[in-house]
Amino acid sequence: MPPVRRPLPPAPPDLWDRPEMVEALARRNMGAVLTIYRKWTGATQTQIAGACEVPQSHVSEIQHGRRQVTSLEIFERMADGLGIPRRPLGLADRPGEESHPASAAPSAEVPAEIVRIYPNRGAVPGELWRSLLRGAREQVDVLVFAGLFLPDGHADFVALLRQKVQNGAKIRYLLGDPASEAVALRGHEEGIADGLAARIRITLTYLSSLREVPGVEVRLHATALYNSIYRFDGHMLVNAHVYGAPAAHSPVIHLRETADGLFEYYAASFERVWATSEGAW
Repeated sequence: MPPVRRPLPPAPPDLWDRPEMVEALARRNMGAVLTIYRKWTGATQTQIAGACEVPQSHVSEIQHGRRQVTSLEIFERMADGLGIPRRPLGLADRPGEESHPASAAPSAEVPAEIVRIYPNRGAVPGELWRSLLRGAREQVDVLVFAGLFLPDGHADFVALLRQKVQNGAKIRYLLGDPASEAVALRGHEEGIADGLAARIRITLTYLSSLREVPGVEVRLHATALYNSIYRFDGHMLVNAHVYGAPAAHSPVIHLRETADGLFEYYAASFERVWATSEGAW
C-alpha cells in the first residue's frame, strides 16, 4: 500500500540556501538533504514518504546511507514532494515553472557548474568555507596574496588542514612573496601600501606549524593575481580581484567540477602559478 500523503511542516524560507544544504544538493547527497530537511522542518519519515510517494523504509535507508538515489524518477519525486529547487540537482525546470531565485541558475545560458555567485567575499557564509574544507578528501589548493581571513577568522583552520593531511589529502598553499614587485603593486592599488606584505607575513606565521608536516607544501609566488582560487576536491571558490578594491569587497564564484568547464580553466591557472613558485621556508 502506498504511503499516506500527509501535509509537510513549513520549511524555513532560506532552507535551500543554507551552506550545508547547498553542499548536499551540489553533491546530490539525498541522505544529507533529508537529514538537513528534517532538522529544520521537523518532518517525519512517514510525512516525507507520503509527499514523495516512496515507501517509508526507502526514506529511512536513504537518510542513513544504506540506499543511494541514482534514479531520475526518484530525484524527481523528492524534488516535487519536498519543494527542492530542481537545477541544483541537475533537473530541468518543469514547463511554466520559475527557477528558485537563489540556489538555481537564473537562465539556461549560465553553466550548470556555477553553484552560486556572491557579490563579495564577506557574503560567503563562514560555514561554507568550513564545510568545503571538511568535505575535501584528496586535494586542497589555495592561491592568494595573503588570505589572512582564513587562519585569522577560523581559530581551528590550521588544525583542520593538519587533519586533512593526516587523512590522506594533499595541500598546496600559494602566498604572494612579500618582497616581490607584484605584492608591492597590489598593496599600492588597494591603498594599503606595505600592509599587504605584512598580512602575508602574518599568514606565514599562522601556517608555520605545518612546516614539517608531510603532505603540506607552502610556496611563495610573484605573479600578478587576477583571482584568488580556493579548491576543495571538486568544489572551488574563485574570488575576483578588482583594481583599487580589496579582494574581500569583490565577487566570489562557487564552482563545482564538470568536464572542460570553468573549474578546469581556473585549476589550470593555479597550476601555471604553482610552476613558477618557490618554497616559503
